[in-house]
Amino acid sequence: MLLPKKYFVTKGKGLSNVSPLMAFNNALREAGIHQLNLVPVSSILPPEVEEESPRRLPAGSIAFVVMSEKRAKGPARISTGISWARGKPHGYVIEFHDGNSSAETSSNLSAMWSEIRLRDVLELEEPRYLVEELEIPPGYYGSVVVALVFSDYSFL
Repeated sequence: MLLPKKYFVTKGKGLSNVSPLMAFNNALREAGIHQLNLVPVSSILPPEVEEESPRRLPAGSIAFVVMSEKRAKGPARISTGISWARGKPHGYVIEFHDGNSSAETSSNLSAMWSEIRLRDVLELEEPRYLVEELEIPPGYYGSVVVALVFSDYSFL
């Protein structure tokens, strides 16, 4: 069993005139995580986990991530984001990936925190937000990515 000890957050946006997957790859490249094998996980932060600055992990590494991503064909404006807070007995990461603007995405993330606070009894730090927005020109595919990447672990 693995227990995350550290994480970082990152974001990126990408365009392609070839395909939506190339736009996604370009967004991952800008975020600095395109060289990793990304494994999605749900949204719980261990209570003692520490945030670190984004760093390059070895190519081919398996990295567990909470990721929010959106793709579209232009002309369009897209937005995605995450918000996270450490806490006890645990923290949370929430994601929203249906936005058309940074303001809309941030507003929805804030509303999601309100619902979490109604249903869970947690001691949470002030939530932090990271949002990415992209205006996609006609004839292009676009992708926006925001990810919390677990970068160091304890083996239990």
